[in-house]
Amino acid sequence: MKQYKNIVWDWNGTLLDDKNTGVNTLNRMLEKRKLKTLSLENYRDVFGFPVEDFYRRVGFDLQKETLHDISVDFVDTYDIFAEGIGLNPGVRETLDALQKAGIRQYILSALREDLLSQMVKDFNIGRYFFQVCGSDNIYAAGKIERGKRMVEKYGICPEETLMIGDTTHDAEVAEALGFGKLLYTGGHNSEWRLLEKGDVIQGMECIPDLLLN
Repeated sequence: MKQYKNIVWDWNGTLLDDKNTGVNTLNRMLEKRKLKTLSLENYRDVFGFPVEDFYRRVGFDLQKETLHDISVDFVDTYDIFAEGIGLNPGVRETLDALQKAGIRQYILSALREDLLSQMVKDFNIGRYFFQVCGSDNIYAAGKIERGKRMVEKYGICPEETLMIGDTTHDAEVAEALGFGKLLYTGGHNSEWRLLEKGDVIQGMECIPDLLLN
């Protein structure tokens, strides 16, 4: 694989192992509304962005409630299931290896930036990142625009940058920003969906070998 000077990481599902938290949160929300729940496999087959379209796909009626109300419910319910949540296997070792190789690392996430920064601090991995860039809202919206501001503010050269994520939307964000892309199959989207978008990895431990050799 081409050598890159910058890595832009997604957070949820990529660095943070929260796919089970995600499906448990969704199912609690569906149960409240007397809607059919999803298996983890089905969730990974249908999860996507914009989240408004995803909610409609799984049965939410946005004529009866607003995206804001659903988003508040998601944040509150997610907190219930987030106890004991951790990083994906191999994340710390991978971040450390890339840092030692002189690669500048960023996080670009749809998570609200204050929450993202706090989680990075709580996991004690802030030292690995040049900057942590999140959203200014709770609707998981605007990742491409946030990425454009990040590129401009920090003088990131897109041709020297790889984005690593776990969803088809991460691939679309990378394409929109001119980044290379690498997709992790252990997150919120099924492997078959990711393969339609680009190269995939099944474990974080593969990344240093791919990028540094």
